[in-house]
Amino acid sequence: RKNATRDATATLKAWLQEHRKNPYPTKGEKIMLAIITKMTLTQVSTWFANARRRLKKENKMTWAPR
Repeated sequence: RKNATRDATATLKAWLQEHRKNPYPTKGEKIMLAIITKMTLTQVSTWFANARRRLKKENKMTWAPR
């Protein structure tokens, strides 16, 4: 398996920063991000799940659960 590149994760991190209040991309947004980052939809979904877990662990973000 291929690890995500720095510029791919930079794109995802930028999206996450812009959507701190609701860090759950829609299916359409995930597809768009997958195309931009050249990742699969599954990889993008997994990245967001892990990113939200990391942020919660660091207490950097609080948001209403879906």
